[in-house]
Amino acid sequence: MEFSDLLNAGQLKKEITPRPKIAEFLQFAEEEIAAAKFNLQKFPFTAYKSAYDALIHTGNALIRYYGFRPTTKYTHVTITECVDRVLGKEYGVLVRSFKHMRRKCHPLQYEAKFVESRQEVKCSIAKAEELIKKIKEHIGIAVFQKRLF
Repeated sequence: MEFSDLLNAGQLKKEITPRPKIAEFLQFAEEEIAAAKFNLQKFPFTAYKSAYDALIHTGNALIRYYGFRPTTKYTHVTITECVDRVLGKEYGVLVRSFKHMRRKCHPLQYEAKFVESRQEVKCSIAKAEELIKKIKEHIGIAVFQKRLF
């Protein structure tokens, strides 16, 4: 996968991540998507943020699978861009949904402003879950059993 422009811009750094650590990112993603579903009816904003965070964890796992890690410079933009480069041709609709969620989360996080309906949040969660599944299939790393704490 070609990431030299992101390396040169300081958005990615070469780093080998052990498979068990990548599996931890995937485990966090599974927990976040479960939290999103659980919170949907009573707390749609929280559900949306959890689904987005699940995608960030999974995207981070994908980047690490290729021997890189995102830096603190434009982290979320970098993660969405890398997911697009790896899976965008095959799963463009899902990747565009991830990018859309990133743009919607920014006002939620920094301006306490959110305009998605409960139905839109539900749809975003479903698309996030599908993209997470595709990323996990792509990298082929199994998630550990549930953590004890």
